[in-house]
Amino acid sequence: MGHGPQIKAALRADGTYDYSPCFRYVKDYIQSADLAILNLEVTLAGPPYTGYPQFSSPRELAVAARDAGFDIFTTANNHCMDRGRAGLERTLRVLDTLGIPHLGTYRDRDQRDRNHPLIVDAGGIRLALLTYTYGTNGIPAVSPNIVNLIDTAEMARDLRAAREKGADFVITLIHWGIEYAVKANAEQEQTARWLLEHGCDAVIGGHPHVVQNFTLDAIPNNNRHPEIVVYSMGNLVSNQRDINTDGGIMIELDLQKTFFSTHVAACRYMPYWVHRGTVDSLYQYYIVPSTDAVEHPDHYQIGGDALKALQLFDSNTRARLEACRLPSDAGIGEHRFYRRGKPEITPTSLFKSQNSKFKIQNQPRPLLQERVPLRY
Repeated sequence: MGHGPQIKAALRADGTYDYSPCFRYVKDYIQSADLAILNLEVTLAGPPYTGYPQFSSPRELAVAARDAGFDIFTTANNHCMDRGRAGLERTLRVLDTLGIPHLGTYRDRDQRDRNHPLIVDAGGIRLALLTYTYGTNGIPAVSPNIVNLIDTAEMARDLRAAREKGADFVITLIHWGIEYAVKANAEQEQTARWLLEHGCDAVIGGHPHVVQNFTLDAIPNNNRHPEIVVYSMGNLVSNQRDINTDGGIMIELDLQKTFFSTHVAACRYMPYWVHRGTVDSLYQYYIVPSTDAVEHPDHYQIGGDALKALQLFDSNTRARLEACRLPSDAGIGEHRFYRRGKPEITPTSLFKSQNSKFKIQNQPRPLLQERVPLRY
């Protein structure tokens, strides 16, 4: 998101904007993925640049996110119409100019039909990406513009189209739920199950601004590979500072393709916290891996009340995700972020949670052997 204080922090003395410091601590992790995806919950509608309630951020925000390693942006969310038709269309033009593939909002039906589902080849696996939002804050899209809304008839057509286009694996990225609720509601659970029953392989959500629970068994006893549903990943970067809103998780999926199927071989999460402070004399909003920052706060130049807030977020988030267990003790594993040497995975059960990474394996090798990353 792009609140007013974030815009101010990115403004430089020469009148330009620079958001690159936000990603300095996590860009290597993002770039190691085969495919990294983010939700752009602002418009790029041009000046005047404003935060809540009707967001318009400088194009430099998208530049910094792209340069940090994010490959694809989703734009279907409740703020995509904040600046009306002109804002929606300018956002699409900016993303096109920057060479950033995107999905979720469209100039017209022809553009949607050509680009949704978005088919992407990652590590030799053919992925189909779908995205929808519950609404647009009461500002409707004006014809011929289209915003993908949660609608079972439209979603059913898209899921069929994904398979017709030869998708090996289908991911739905969805904007839903109740803001600030740390547990998914019945409507989210029902929608996720409907998507999985109609051909989706994994559902990854956002909107509540806090990390919610996840499940690896959305349809019990169906003898399929685990059905991944991450209900909400929280905030990537924002000015929100209330409890549970000052960070989020990145989800990492390792996909394995064999002769018979393409499935999730492992799923992990990495919690991160937004450090609103000064690092090397520059005040900015820094995304920091929370567990590493708790263990090494001096490296991130975090202390005092900020350190207490970081510790609380990290403790609450990790405890909430660790509690998401199946009777067999399968879960989602935590990705431990190491600044020196190769990132490691905690030796827990096979399916455990980490965020924003997708790894793809395209050979029938033993499970959990060398994989390639894909992240969201």
